[in-house]
Amino acid sequence: MNTSSSIADAGFLTIREVCDELGVTLRTLRFYEAQGLIAPKREPRRRFYYTTDVERLRAIMRLKSVGLSLREIREVLQSPADGPYGLTANLCEEVFKRLSVQRAEAEAGLALLADAGCRCSTRTSP
Repeated sequence: MNTSSSIADAGFLTIREVCDELGVTLRTLRFYEAQGLIAPKREPRRRFYYTTDVERLRAIMRLKSVGLSLREIREVLQSPADGPYGLTANLCEEVFKRLSVQRAEAEAGLALLADAGCRCSTRTSP
């Protein structure tokens, strides 16, 4: 019996299929696995991801995109709260403040470059 084909028939995706679906690299998935954030089914030299694994990866990517550290992501995944994306009210407020500071710093840097005469073709107006 060919185990690999029966696993694929059971609704599992290969690492390549997950990468293509989520737009991430093989290295990213392996890193998240090494960090203990995901645990795909393993066979010698192969990984298989179930739909719940893919949804967990989507959650990881969403939390990362709002600026959470891997430690914070792990905590949210282990004990999701009622806030947006499973955040607690305190963590949501902290992340919002953190992102606001980053935005202000980026805008200040852009203003400095503009004042110094930098006229890049990729420049967008605020």
